[in-house]
Amino acid sequence: MIQMFHVYKAYPGDPPVLSDINLHVQKGEFVFLTGPSGAGKTTLMKLIFCGEKATKGQILVGGRNIARIRESAIPYLRRNIGVVFQDFKLLPHRTVEDNVAFALDVLGVPRAVARERVQRMLKLVGLQHKASSMPLKLSGGEQQRVVIARALVNDPTILLADEPTGNLDPALTLEIMDLLMDVNARGTTVMVATHDHSLITRYQKRTLRLENGFIVSDEDGVKAARRMAAG
Repeated sequence: MIQMFHVYKAYPGDPPVLSDINLHVQKGEFVFLTGPSGAGKTTLMKLIFCGEKATKGQILVGGRNIARIRESAIPYLRRNIGVVFQDFKLLPHRTVEDNVAFALDVLGVPRAVARERVQRMLKLVGLQHKASSMPLKLSGGEQQRVVIARALVNDPTILLADEPTGNLDPALTLEIMDLLMDVNARGTTVMVATHDHSLITRYQKRTLRLENGFIVSDEDGVKAARRMAAG
């Protein structure tokens, strides 16, 4: 589903942000991406959805080499990739329903089809009763669930979540993580960047650790959880 071969990312005059990245994420897999701030987690995710372009190397998403993708083809690639950020990025003056429907409106999806998809996603995240609410009237956990619904409304094959629980309290953090696990159980490939070692210990999924732009470990869930628990 996602493959990287000897991928580098650097900006002029600076050391590489990512160096010699090699990874293979299977279809339907759940992967944690961890490491200190500045390790390259966000940049790695941006490479997957063409938010950034690699300096060198090959990146395959669904078998397609996106390192050579034309600018005009990027929107079509992104239809299959949902993205969730820590800072929500909701439209404050649009309802929950409108926020989730926004991507479908841009794509010109017929209104009846869009409404059915939006209602299905709001039901999935438990917010169908908040469809007419404004984002600022929602709790932090509810806002993040709206973001997840918006990311899933196109039925993507991949969901990338960059610190999706970073601003939430422990109870809401588990609520959002359980939702992401449910999404993964439905067949979506999920990658979550996090600083929170307790999540890795609790959910025991494959964990990639980045340091200074290198992948320094790639462990199965049980091994990663044991190492985190041991400190």
